[in-house]
Amino acid sequence: MNKNVKVVSIAAIAALIVVIAIFVGRDLFLRRHNCFDCGDGQRCTIDTRDFTTKYFAYSVELEASFADKAKLSTKLNPVQLQQLSEAMQSARDFRQYVVAGYNSCAVNKAQYSQYGVRFQALDNLAREINELTGKSSLSQDEAARLATLITQYGDLAHKLGTD
Repeated sequence: MNKNVKVVSIAAIAALIVVIAIFVGRDLFLRRHNCFDCGDGQRCTIDTRDFTTKYFAYSVELEASFADKAKLSTKLNPVQLQQLSEAMQSARDFRQYVVAGYNSCAVNKAQYSQYGVRFQALDNLAREINELTGKSSLSQDEAARLATLITQYGDLAHKLGTD
């Protein structure tokens, strides 16, 4: 009986190692960058996971703060919460579209740079919103500024794909 327990334990450990190796190998395979030419110069694919975490940290931080609705509910009315939620979803979807378009040559380098400027503007607004929502209490001027920033964020997020 003792010998069977050892065999089963070794088999379970080996299976676990194989599963971990498969997950790590898959992740490394997905993260590899293929370089190619789309007619506008050499480019390498962008992993959408890297795109989100590296280039849009403030928006992700804003989303994390937004997820803690109890914290924000005292500072935002329900309409503002809805606007912010829709704007963040719209921006996230469009970012994924831009990266997929860039990776498939549907978005050229000039367009990608223009979108990058717009995304940076969103991140700057998200940074300001984070600063205001991080305060324990807001003055009337700060509350008005927060409402204005949320409106600007929403407008910019909904206009990402225009022009």
